[in-house]
Amino acid sequence: MNLETCRLWQVHFEIVGKLDNLPYPGEIVREVQDKSYYIDCSKRPEHRGGQLAYTLSGEGRFKIGDKVIPMLPGMAFLQNHNDARNAYYYPENGTEPWHFIWISFFSSGVEAMVKDITDAYGQIYHIPQEANLVKILFDYENHSSSLRFMSPFAGARLVMDILADLGNYTLPEESRKKVPTRLIKHAQEYIHNNIDKTINIEDVAAECEVSREHLSRVFKEQLSESPSSYLSKRRIRQACRLLVSTNLSGKEIAGRTGYDSAVSFNRTFKRITKMTPGEVRRQGYSPQIL
Repeated sequence: MNLETCRLWQVHFEIVGKLDNLPYPGEIVREVQDKSYYIDCSKRPEHRGGQLAYTLSGEGRFKIGDKVIPMLPGMAFLQNHNDARNAYYYPENGTEPWHFIWISFFSSGVEAMVKDITDAYGQIYHIPQEANLVKILFDYENHSSSLRFMSPFAGARLVMDILADLGNYTLPEESRKKVPTRLIKHAQEYIHNNIDKTINIEDVAAECEVSREHLSRVFKEQLSESPSSYLSKRRIRQACRLLVSTNLSGKEIAGRTGYDSAVSFNRTFKRITKMTPGEVRRQGYSPQIL
C-alpha cells in the first residue's frame, strides 16, 4: 500500500499563537495497513510528541520491549513517538487489514505527561466505539484533507478531552495495581478530613480496619511513599496555606494542623519545605511540596 491508499483521511492542525506548555494536536489520521507495515520507534528518535491509536477493525500488534500485544477492535495504545521500547505493526499471519484511527499531539512537556500517564495506567486501553474520545476523533472526518486553524486553548482542550476520557475505561491487569485502591482512597480521605487533629498512622489504619503494617505496605506500593510521609506533607501544605492567607501565629497554625508541639511543627516544617514558617509568611506564597 502507498501513503494515499493507506490513509483514508487525515486532518492537520495549525495552532495560532502557540503556547509552549499547552498541548496541541498535530494531526488526526484514519488508515488501513497490511503486509509489510512495521513502525520501529527506536529508529525514529527525531520524532517528538505523543500518539493515541485506536483499532477499528482487523488486528495489529503493539510491542513493548519483549512483550507483544494484539491490538484488536476496541483497543488503543498510548505512547511517545520516540519511545525506543515500542513498535507497532501488522502481523505476518494477519488475515484482515488493520484499520485504525490515531491522533498525534505535542508541547514542550507532552512527553513527560504521556510518560506519567503510561507509568501509572499502562499503554493499552479497552475503549468501546461509542466512547467520547472516539466520537471526538471521528468528528474530524468532515474536515478531511484540510488544515484546521485553532487557538492554543481550543487545541489544548481537544487533546485533554481525549486523554481525560481514557480514565473512564477498564485498565489492563498489569497496570491496575498501580491505581489507588479503595483502601488508599479511604486513608487519604480520612487524613484530609482530620488534618487538624493529632491523628497518627495507627488511627488511620484503625479507621480503614487494617493493620498498620498492611496499610504501610499498600501505601508504599501504590503511592511510593509511607503513610506517615503523606500525612506530614499534607499537614505542612495546610500550614503553608494558613501562613500566607491568615494572621494566625505559628503556635496556632501548629495546633490547627495536628501538632501538639510548636517545636515538632517547626522541625517538620523546615525538613519538608527547607524554609522556616516565618520565611514562608514573608515571601507570601507556598513552596511546592511533592
